[in-house]
Amino acid sequence: MSRILVIDDQEGMRRSLVILLQKEGYSVEEAENGARAIAHLASGKFDLVITDLKMSPGTGLDVLYYILERHPQTAVVIMTGYGTVDSAVLAMKLGAFDYIVKPFKNEEILHRVRKSLTRSETEREMAALHKTEDSKIPILGESDETKALIEKIRKVARVDLSVLISGETGTGKNLVAKTVHSLSSRRGKSYVAINCSAVPEHLLESELFGHTKGAFTGAILDRVGLFEEANNGTLFLDEVGAMPYTMQSKLLDVLQDRTIRRVGENKHRDVNVRIIAATNRDLEQAVKDGTFREDLYYRIKVTQVHIRPLRERLDDVPVLARSFLDDVRAAHRKPDIDLSPEALVFLLQHDFPGNVRELQNIITSAAAIASGPVITVPDLSLGFTNQLFDVSGRASNEANPGTLEEWERDIIVKSIERNSHNLGKVCSELGTSRTTLWRKMNKYGIK
Repeated sequence: MSRILVIDDQEGMRRSLVILLQKEGYSVEEAENGARAIAHLASGKFDLVITDLKMSPGTGLDVLYYILERHPQTAVVIMTGYGTVDSAVLAMKLGAFDYIVKPFKNEEILHRVRKSLTRSETEREMAALHKTEDSKIPILGESDETKALIEKIRKVARVDLSVLISGETGTGKNLVAKTVHSLSSRRGKSYVAINCSAVPEHLLESELFGHTKGAFTGAILDRVGLFEEANNGTLFLDEVGAMPYTMQSKLLDVLQDRTIRRVGENKHRDVNVRIIAATNRDLEQAVKDGTFREDLYYRIKVTQVHIRPLRERLDDVPVLARSFLDDVRAAHRKPDIDLSPEALVFLLQHDFPGNVRELQNIITSAAAIASGPVITVPDLSLGFTNQLFDVSGRASNEANPGTLEEWERDIIVKSIERNSHNLGKVCSELGTSRTTLWRKMNKYGIK
């Protein structure tokens, strides 16, 4: 779970932003000035800091200087009013990742939060990929389907053409895209990613192509778009099927002409970018339905990589489970945690509608609640949203009152008490989503 620090001397603004971010599942702390913020930063690591500029003691610029010196991997988003525009411009030049002008809408700040966290995570993952040898691909699996996928990735990486990655949600399209870039001739250049479904439509053009100062309300300085950031490298368009139809034509023009034009500017700028797009939708059907442009479809589908769902390659489950256990051992200080043979057999009987991501959540949840060093079948229960277990650990579609329900309720209550009623931390500990947690709390009458 990403950790965010919110800094603002206006309590109403600060608390509203904290509540908004907590509802999105983030772990959030707050500070009312720069001095208190620096104390927080000295005692723990944050993935993102959102700070106002005018505060005392300690301004937003003081916080930025401290982060740049001590925590350079922490992204910083500046909140600014029109009276502090010059300071916001200075902060961006010094190294702040983004800014937002007060007052702002919830969707605008959430977009910037997701963008900042995605960029930080991508930079860390790409740095790790660059350290691996060309012959090593960080895609795990022993099934014939995964072996064929790895070979396809090697071939696609060698040709400098657009790639369309298709597959269900949770199959690992993002990892495949990063791997293609890391094995390509552009590996030493930028890798920039954007989730087309997560960006509000009115912001998407500016995100992709950039804008000039004064192009619209809140544009207090020139901004380089993602195409320019990715110049000579790779731009990953995740969930490209969700791109609005009007934006599809503008994207097509860029891919055909290899030039972009910033919002509010008449000048065309040359770009040399490899496009990797991903979708969990049937784009051929979308073309027939008239919701996706046929010419754009064939432009991005010069080469294609399809990732099969996990239920079609269950031979990968043991090696993936072992890998996720390694992550748990490192992150949760459980060096001896392991999976019982019965638990592994049970996993192999599941169809994993959430694919690899679901398996990861199941393992993380089970490791968190396991009372001993071995994960048993009942320990797996919270990770499965559509199945219940009796005391013997067998899956069933009907609850067994007085056994599983009491046990599961007790697990949730203890986690809530242990985390001082912070539901974001409860979700992180149990490896489940906020929606699933709320549903189970309502089911068991937990207030």
